[in-house]
Amino acid sequence: MMLVGLLRRIAPPLAVLVLVIAGWYALAYSLDNNFASADGSALIIPPPHRLFVGLNAATVERILDATVVSATTALVGLVLSVVVGVVLGVLMARSRALESAVWPWLIALQVTPIIVFTPIIVRIVGPSFGARVLVTILIAFFPIASNTLFGLRSVPTTLHDLFTLANVTGWQRLIRLQLPAASPAMLAGLRVSAGLSVIGAIVGDFFFTRGTPGLGRLVTQYFQETRSGPMFVTALVATIIGLAFFMATALVRRLLVSPWDRT
Repeated sequence: MMLVGLLRRIAPPLAVLVLVIAGWYALAYSLDNNFASADGSALIIPPPHRLFVGLNAATVERILDATVVSATTALVGLVLSVVVGVVLGVLMARSRALESAVWPWLIALQVTPIIVFTPIIVRIVGPSFGARVLVTILIAFFPIASNTLFGLRSVPTTLHDLFTLANVTGWQRLIRLQLPAASPAMLAGLRVSAGLSVIGAIVGDFFFTRGTPGLGRLVTQYFQETRSGPMFVTALVATIIGLAFFMATALVRRLLVSPWDRT
């Protein structure tokens, strides 16, 4: 029975994977002049079995270096986004006036494409690691801030009354009641921000022309060099980083929240 249950869970994703690969092959071999290069390599989209054609030691080293840059940027940006988001969420939860003053600007910041802010940040801060991290924070902190605010405001009134009877201070109420009760919502926001941090690190990298390139700039370079194989491998690495971040936050939620929260 366990085997049957396992097959039922993995069969649909595997079926989708087969369809994606089949469509990939169909697209690669239906494009005009896709294999018009002198050595027969793909110019636009390589088929799956030729994805790693053109990879040599130098190319692999470039991809690994870019992976370190982008993964470090995303990780540092995510950690700082958690700090900024939680602090903002707590402050807004404790002050309606602050929420009214700040919330519209947070919405405006969230709906503005990050590609608009990136060149401004590069001009002000310079093409440094700090600028990369700042771009990541701007795109990743909002889900944490909004979910923290929602979670803190969603604590049942009966629990607040109980703490009022115990004559606890405001900070004791926050630490012992509100933050634990809000942790499911906060970790849900963290899971969204984890993916956004990788997006911010990759997209922001397009504007950083100095230093070791990240995955975003490396994709652009391979595109300009008409090296579709390394370009797709680099994009695949970026996808793997995003999945790793998502799975790590899901594991954190399972360890911290799932034993007592079933939502």
